[in-house]
Amino acid sequence: MGRPTRIQFPGACYHVVLQGNNNRDIFLNTQDRRAFITLLKAYKDRYDLKVYAYCLMNSYVHLLIETGQANLSKVMQGFNTAYTKHFNSEHGSVGHVFQGRYKALLVDKQNFLMEVTRYIHLAPVREGLKERAWRYQWSSCPAYVEAEVKDQLVDSAPVLKTIAANRLKQSVRYLQYIKERVKDADGELPTVKGFCVGTPAFAAEAQRLAGLEGQGDGPALLSSAAILAEVVAKHGVDQETLLGRSQWRDISAVRKEAIYRMWKEARMGVTAISRLFSRTPSAVSQLIRAMETSRVSRN
Repeated sequence: MGRPTRIQFPGACYHVVLQGNNNRDIFLNTQDRRAFITLLKAYKDRYDLKVYAYCLMNSYVHLLIETGQANLSKVMQGFNTAYTKHFNSEHGSVGHVFQGRYKALLVDKQNFLMEVTRYIHLAPVREGLKERAWRYQWSSCPAYVEAEVKDQLVDSAPVLKTIAANRLKQSVRYLQYIKERVKDADGELPTVKGFCVGTPAFAAEAQRLAGLEGQGDGPALLSSAAILAEVVAKHGVDQETLLGRSQWRDISAVRKEAIYRMWKEARMGVTAISRLFSRTPSAVSQLIRAMETSRVSRN
């Protein structure tokens, strides 16, 4: 069988895994890790990448990146060659450093970005390291859980702004989220069609954007953040209040609108919505069913 076709299009987000050749270590010292991160920063600037998360273990690396162009293969080929050149020069070795072709799963960044950061940041736990995952030095987790950390490599805002408006609260809530999910550290990411972390609808849309299925223009998906911004501006409410537990009738009505639109227009999952609005999944499901019933009756 041939290799599966890479799904590539501008703005695509990927969970990339680089594995050492024959499971050998790809980092032998601190200098190797620093060289890898320096190289990642250089490629971020050169190819207009967004780096949402990373974790460097001894024999493998997790990356969560977004490409500005449809060029993941080009980016990773150049990156792997550059790091291999560093490693072999530094350690007097020859040959491959990485195991074959890199692994990459397309990520539905509107609904699963936070979940993939969780999976990446808990890699040290899966390796049995005693050091707490949120303090692991060679990971982007500190940039999420420590408000004072300024990491020019990592773009944590798309995840953090979905859980709070204030930077300090964002860090506190993300740390709480990571601690709560330690027990699920071994859980695999949900995949669709073998190439995507997301919903079946997103997988189909991604194939269309990549030109692998039916042609023609479909409606663009709005992001949950864009919908939240629209609703806040439209009704003149405070975002933190909207995401909180206020039971005022006016706030509740606006919250219902935001929840329904995120589910309908951004294809955001019920679990993700429930986390964002601090509600139970069953409560969110009931609200969506009620909104759907109301729309049907009006029509």
